[in-house]
Amino acid sequence: MLQSFYTAVSGLNGNQKWIDVISDNIANVNTIGFKSERVTFEDLVAKSLTTFANNTPKNMEIGGGSFIALTTKDFSQGSFQNTVNPLDLALDGEGFFMVKDNQGTVYYTRAGQFRLDVNGDIVNVDGMKLQGWKLDTAGNISAALDKINIPYSILPSITTKINLVEPTNLDSRVNTISGTIDPTNPATFNYANSMTIYDSLGNPHTLTFYFQKSSPNTWNVAAYVDNNTTTPVGSGTLQFDSTGKLISGSPITLSIPLTNGATTPQTVTVDLTQVKQVASDFIFYANQDGFAKGDLIGVSVSEDGVVRGMYSNGKVELIARLAVATFKDKEMLVRKGNNLYLPNTQSFMPIITPGGILNKVRSGFLELSNVDISKEFINLITAQRAYQANARVITTDDQILQEAMNIKR
Repeated sequence: MLQSFYTAVSGLNGNQKWIDVISDNIANVNTIGFKSERVTFEDLVAKSLTTFANNTPKNMEIGGGSFIALTTKDFSQGSFQNTVNPLDLALDGEGFFMVKDNQGTVYYTRAGQFRLDVNGDIVNVDGMKLQGWKLDTAGNISAALDKINIPYSILPSITTKINLVEPTNLDSRVNTISGTIDPTNPATFNYANSMTIYDSLGNPHTLTFYFQKSSPNTWNVAAYVDNNTTTPVGSGTLQFDSTGKLISGSPITLSIPLTNGATTPQTVTVDLTQVKQVASDFIFYANQDGFAKGDLIGVSVSEDGVVRGMYSNGKVELIARLAVATFKDKEMLVRKGNNLYLPNTQSFMPIITPGGILNKVRSGFLELSNVDISKEFINLITAQRAYQANARVITTDDQILQEAMNIKR
């Protein structure tokens, strides 16, 4: 008789803990990146006896109730919520963001609410720093795993190289001109085109190229800076073959004298190897490697986890590529609150990959809780009824004991 009391009590305790888990799930229905928990019940055995009659086993097994053996996490994908913040990030697929606190402990999370702090570090709502790899200008990983820092400004860069690239063309049909190029006399050149270059202090200067066809397949080039129309900073002669391909005259070196405190003379190499001379209109298309000081105006994160900074000078800088960690057995992760997880043993190491390999990084989105509230309410009703049923067993046991006590009368 007493055993049934303890059996019912185990049912009360187990279902009460189940209600605790259900209530935690429901409470976190609006928690970003939350993963719901579910309980696993196992049975208890109070007595197990096996005897044999005529070589046939006769089992006497009396259960002792149930208990919650463990809780497991549901790491299924949550829905995405669109936001206007490019540093709100969500992982579409496997993995966890890696964030590090000031004591050097690395945590793992699916909550992607990030922002820039005063130092330009990308941090979560608790100030932990998002981890990733710094990239060089070619987009290759160039440093060890560390915090992602976005400079609020970039220093100016001096122009050292100019490339005249496709579809730059000098029209082969124009008339030849004799004499020296004079920027003040349009009759001495066929074409002129200007572009902006930068000195070591970031000051812009106007560089103008003048092109003069001196004979078939031969062109003279002269370059002038700003308002100086008397002394060229560089010149050369371009020779083309019968197909319009440049065969000599590239590169041209410019030497630019400056009086504003910047590095002087400024040396610039002009690459003209892609210039053509065919029967088509004049086209001038060039790029250069200098720029003025730029202030940060925006941040973007691509699907492969590449973080870019956009600056007021028009530059888009490759900053870093965020790291994503995954685990062979995610049940080894332990909840630490604040949407954070840690492995339950120090020796349990994650698999770390750049973003975009095991998943896609969604910028401007947040992953919502994966709690199914309708399912949780069904579980809540089930747990409540199970609790009531076990309580009724205790009431029944009490009534039976009362009847046993009445036998004495």
